[in-house]
Amino acid sequence: MNEVAALLDRMRELEPEVHIYGPATESEIRQLEVVFGRPMPPSYRAFLARFGGFSILDSSYSGIIRGKIDEGRGWSWTDTKYAREWCQIPEHYLVVQPDEDGFKCLDFSRTGPDGEHPVIYHMPFRETPFDEMAPSYGTWLTEDLRAMVEAWAEDAEPDSV
Repeated sequence: MNEVAALLDRMRELEPEVHIYGPATESEIRQLEVVFGRPMPPSYRAFLARFGGFSILDSSYSGIIRGKIDEGRGWSWTDTKYAREWCQIPEHYLVVQPDEDGFKCLDFSRTGPDGEHPVIYHMPFRETPFDEMAPSYGTWLTEDLRAMVEAWAEDAEPDSV
């Protein structure tokens, strides 16, 4: 999660609307595992322990916020329950980022040799409802933030004539 922290620091230089909610305790992480019914994979557990969750502009990276697992948008368990009710996502999906078109989720039905679960993009009401984005949460998060930083840095550069 050190690269994620560095990317977030760079993002804060480029955009003031980056909010990190603070680390979740081991007890809070276990509480999420109990209600979801499965242990969290190593990279998502590390994300929760280091950042809890965060938002960038109007995009939430769902987690545990201010010691609670279920409060509103941006909380993993709340986002997951909403997605289950709204579009019947499978019970083995945990929402890690909702957006206007669907839900990025950890797919607990598949586990890699490192104990990680792939991140999928569930697009409700489509013939093919999901697309695999990365083999783990850590990989997906790093790639997502890196792409955002690169795009913002390009936008911040003065036009060359």
